[in-house]
Amino acid sequence: MPRLLPALLAIVTLSQAAQAQTVACDLKLNVIDPDPAGLNVRSSPGGAVVTTLKAQGRWVEVQVVGQSGAWARIDGATLYAEDNAGGSPLYQGRGWVAFRELGFEELDEHVRIFAAPSEDSRILLKLHTPDGTKQPKADVLGCSGDYLRVRIGAVVGWTRDYCDNQFTTCV
Repeated sequence: MPRLLPALLAIVTLSQAAQAQTVACDLKLNVIDPDPAGLNVRSSPGGAVVTTLKAQGRWVEVQVVGQSGAWARIDGATLYAEDNAGGSPLYQGRGWVAFRELGFEELDEHVRIFAAPSEDSRILLKLHTPDGTKQPKADVLGCSGDYLRVRIGAVVGWTRDYCDNQFTTCV
C-alpha cells in the first residue's frame, strides 16, 4: 500500500499537467450566454470570478487567445450596438470563460469544414448558403490558431468561414 501512494500522486500530477496545456488561438467570438446576470470571466479555468460580461440588450465580442479543455482564454471584450458599430471596450484584461457560452453571428455563404486546422487538410464538408437561405446550426467546440472547431450536424471539423460581427464584417 505505501508504494501505491506515490504512483497515484504521479498519475494525478500528469493529469493536472495535461489539463493545464493551452492551445494558442487568435479569433473573435460572441458571448451567447442567455443568463441575464452575464458571463463570468474567471482567473483560471474554473477559478475565481474576476468580472462579469453583461450584454445589456446588445452583444459582447471577446478576443479568444487560447483554449484549455472546455475553457477559452480571452484578452478583452467589446460591447457592440447598432449606434456604435465600432464597439466600445467592456473589459480590458485576460481571463477564462466557458467555451460553450461563445459563438458567432453566422456562417459565411461558402463554408468549408476541414479535418484539421489547416487548408491543406482534407475537406469534410462544403456548404453553399446564398443570402436568404437558412444556414445550419454550428456549435463552437474549440479553437486552434485562427480556426474554430465546430459541429454541424454529425460533422465535427475546423473552419475559418464564419462572421462574428454583423455590423462590420458580414457581407
